[in-house]
Amino acid sequence: LIRQIARRYLENGMSVDPNEIIVTVGATEAINLCLQAVAKPGGTIAVESPTFYAMLHAIERMGMKAIEVATHPEYGIDIAALAAIAKSQPIAACMVMPNFQNPLGFQMPDERKRELVEFATKAGMPIIENGVYNELYFGNMHPSTLKSFDRHGIVLHCASFSKSLTAAYRIGWALPGRYREQVEKLKFLNTLATPSLPQLAIAEFLERDGYEHHLRRIRKAYAQQANLMRAMVSRFFPEGTLISSPAGGYVLWIELPVQVDAMRLYQLALEQGITIGPGYMFSIADSYRNFIRLNYSSPWSPEIERAVVTVGKLAASCLD
Repeated sequence: LIRQIARRYLENGMSVDPNEIIVTVGATEAINLCLQAVAKPGGTIAVESPTFYAMLHAIERMGMKAIEVATHPEYGIDIAALAAIAKSQPIAACMVMPNFQNPLGFQMPDERKRELVEFATKAGMPIIENGVYNELYFGNMHPSTLKSFDRHGIVLHCASFSKSLTAAYRIGWALPGRYREQVEKLKFLNTLATPSLPQLAIAEFLERDGYEHHLRRIRKAYAQQANLMRAMVSRFFPEGTLISSPAGGYVLWIELPVQVDAMRLYQLALEQGITIGPGYMFSIADSYRNFIRLNYSSPWSPEIERAVVTVGKLAASCLD
């Protein structure tokens, strides 16, 4: 499996030392191990704002503190704001999702990726890069990673097959750079080994190029579903609603008129059997009160269409 993972990176333009790859139980374990390798309980981790709630949970579980850094919906984390925070207090590490960030959906431009890695290298600030959506791009080119701009081993790159293939197997990995030894030691203490049957099954799938075929199919489906959902939201949601334009992945980030309380909308939708992500989940501060996240990973159907229309109507009812 390690050989196949290294081969995939090479095919996508990044040469990886197979000895650096540590196979984990999903990306969650990879991120947890990397956090423990670079920070201690009580340490502060800089995150994007908004950020994926599972990252906030991971930081909290380790007894660490998250600090939010302003993040642009197209260019990603604000490097100047990160530098200012790092000047005012010690930051143990920075955790980001540069490609198809959940919930914003942007792909950070290469120039910004290079700049972020250069800043982190100078500041001696490790970066934990969450690359779980990297294979789900809508463009013609596989996105670059922060890892590919890293010359000093400061980037701990984490990824998995659970978003791009199947969550059933829970196989992830880490490329921890200069922190490899610590991560390996922690992995040994945490789980000893990752189940080998799923690893063999996935390795065989990758070897036969079934994976590439599968990815082409889901990229096309997600891109179409994103367009359909954006069109439905702009048609049926209240006037003044703003919608993200994801470059990959499978989530939409929606800013509703300021009168709409996303938590109330979440409860109303739940009563109709519809689940949406209320904005407050994506922040530790009480931000994003009038934002919601929608997921378009399920194949488009009349039920989904009705659900989107219903959420739009409920949002309109929250205006009164």
